[in-house]
Amino acid sequence: MHFFKTEKKRFGTTETAARNNGDRIISKPSPITRRLTITALYLSVWTLLSGSVTSFTIREYTFNKKNYVSLYDIATKTGINQTFDVISQRGKLYHKHHSAVFQAGYAAYLIDGRVYLSDYPVIRKNGEIFIPSLFFREMCSAFFPEFEIRLANNHYSLKTKTITEDPVPFLTPDSPPKEKIAFIFIDPGHGGRDPGAIGGKIREKDLTLKLSRKIRDYLKKNLKGVQILMTRDKDHFIELGKRTEMANRKLKKGTNGLFVSVHVNASISSRSNGHETYYLSQNPTNEESRATASLENNVVVLESKKHKPYQDVEYVEALMLTTQIQKESALLADNIQGRMKKNLRETRSRGVKKADFFVLRGALMPAVLVEAGYITNSKERKLLTQKDFQDRVAKSVGDGVIDFIKEYNK
Repeated sequence: MHFFKTEKKRFGTTETAARNNGDRIISKPSPITRRLTITALYLSVWTLLSGSVTSFTIREYTFNKKNYVSLYDIATKTGINQTFDVISQRGKLYHKHHSAVFQAGYAAYLIDGRVYLSDYPVIRKNGEIFIPSLFFREMCSAFFPEFEIRLANNHYSLKTKTITEDPVPFLTPDSPPKEKIAFIFIDPGHGGRDPGAIGGKIREKDLTLKLSRKIRDYLKKNLKGVQILMTRDKDHFIELGKRTEMANRKLKKGTNGLFVSVHVNASISSRSNGHETYYLSQNPTNEESRATASLENNVVVLESKKHKPYQDVEYVEALMLTTQIQKESALLADNIQGRMKKNLRETRSRGVKKADFFVLRGALMPAVLVEAGYITNSKERKLLTQKDFQDRVAKSVGDGVIDFIKEYNK
């Protein structure tokens, strides 16, 4: 992780964090900064030793009619510990056994392993990080359940709950609202300088683009009121972490989405055959699942040497522990695989599986990876190039998505 101190006139330090071959450079703090840092450290140590917080007062800022709280204020006035990675723009807030994970530019965030959405994203302004007020309130409700968070005169305060007072009408992380599926991202695997698997003269990147276009068109025709998007609509290279990032940036309060990555499989054995659907897990279903993920993850050798979103260990672990996303992803995979089993009878259904696909890491919504068949199997390679089979793959994936949305909205 690469950490930085933010630029703020109010305490006189300048951010000069830079990355050079994995190194970081941080400016020498001023005497004022050192005194404030020591004060913040004493406060954090006192909080950890005492195990409780009695009260605090934090200002609410307004930018463009949107309300925020300063990350610096949270770190210095509440006793909540925080880290922030200047490269990935991701941060973590934690207190006792509670934690919250966020990213600048995202309106989605994780609190104790559950996904929440705000109306607007975390921002960076004048070198300082500001989180939406809703995020702050929900985090406080989870971190300090014995207290109430109140807002008066543009300042938040924490007060001990009393039985004579009415509870504050803020949502708590025990009952997050269910967001409407408003968009679907179809992700054609590979592309550009990454051909994917090759069978004969057929390249995976070409098949995935054709299949994805057909899935997009089928959903646009049969699923009204939902925006259908693609991570790429031509033959160009996109790094794995950028794909889910496109989808995550569409999230906001009241709006959820789906992410479907489309691939074809390959094996050193020409006998391997069948279609399957995956969702993300650190514990693969079997060795074949692990091998399939390794094959698809090999694209990282073609990516730049910069820090990758899927390499952020704390962030990935937080997502892996998000049972909400895993359950919904498993349900989406089950619906898609069920339709493929029904419609693609000339090929074998290999079932729903789980594995650690880098392209699915970081998705803050239900996300799956579809393997439509084996390009290294001569029979399936021929089928994968035929219009009728491609149309049935598209219909299967599309109907599976529609089935999921019906169940999700119940």
